[in-house]
Amino acid sequence: MTQFAFMPDTHFGVYNRDLPSGEEVHDGFEQILREAETAEKYGFDGVWIPERHHRTETYVPSPIVLLSALAARTNRVKIVPTVMQPTYYNPMHAAEQLAQIDNLSAGRLIFGAGVGYHVDYFRLFGVPQKRSGKRFEEALEVIDRAWREERLTFEGEFFQYDDVLMSPKPYQRPRPPIWLGAFADKAVERATHWDGWVWWFPPAPDEARERIDYWRGRAAENGNDNWSVGVAYEGWVGSDRKAVRDRHGHRWAREAIFYSDAGLSSDDRTSLEDRDAIEKSIAELEPRYLILGEPSYWIERLGEVIEKVKPEWICIRTRTPRPESGPEYPTLEESLECIQQLGEEVVARLR
Repeated sequence: MTQFAFMPDTHFGVYNRDLPSGEEVHDGFEQILREAETAEKYGFDGVWIPERHHRTETYVPSPIVLLSALAARTNRVKIVPTVMQPTYYNPMHAAEQLAQIDNLSAGRLIFGAGVGYHVDYFRLFGVPQKRSGKRFEEALEVIDRAWREERLTFEGEFFQYDDVLMSPKPYQRPRPPIWLGAFADKAVERATHWDGWVWWFPPAPDEARERIDYWRGRAAENGNDNWSVGVAYEGWVGSDRKAVRDRHGHRWAREAIFYSDAGLSSDDRTSLEDRDAIEKSIAELEPRYLILGEPSYWIERLGEVIEKVKPEWICIRTRTPRPESGPEYPTLEESLECIQQLGEEVVARLR
């Protein structure tokens, strides 16, 4: 049966804004936690969080800190970084901290990991982007073995440990599940050797099914018959589809255009202030992963995904960075109401 997660995203401000104040950061942190509590209350099975750095619109960059807070403020939901990038970390330090989070949450951690793609993240932590895939693979092996083995000796290209003890071990034995976030085939192939794959920005369900079926087969060949697939969908729910689209659609269009302009996406888009480009972007995103409309429309769209793709997890995200212009940005109260409606009128019915 498909399980459902909610992502209380960590970015709030306008792109390239001034440094946020302490009050803004505190309020953003509290909103994330309240959204997580609301998602748990209204039936979501998990709370997923991203890792974002070097950006002033991102108020909570540390996944370790946020996962700890989520472990303390929730009781039932799985807590999942999707994805944390251990490429920038001393993997033994990451393993130790994540094990503590798993113990604090009584075994609710799923470790979602990825190589990382943003050049500024590597610059921020002084880690070369060259051979990042190999560095990631070593970091993941260290974390996995530190969790499963009493003592660890490891001799790699990037990391070396001589008979070290990481204690305590995670609550889950032998370790929490490890999922990999990936887009490119090489990265998805890497994920088939672990416990699952997280796919953001999927195409339409028929195309997604074809790709997922192939990689499920590859995972089975690698001995992972219970391999998990998580796919993510974004948007807003309301009583009138046109009103929802008019108020909220531009946020996702602007985000796609921003990534393209920054060279972080292969999509060919133009100015953030080009209304035709924004409308074109919305029209391109809606058949794929963007859902804007009534609960019945969400049920129709996600029902097709469940029927054709059969994912183990579906994650829903409702927040983007705040646009500089356009309709009013959702308030905290509106965000909580949206989560409640998604839980009560979409997730519950899809079950």
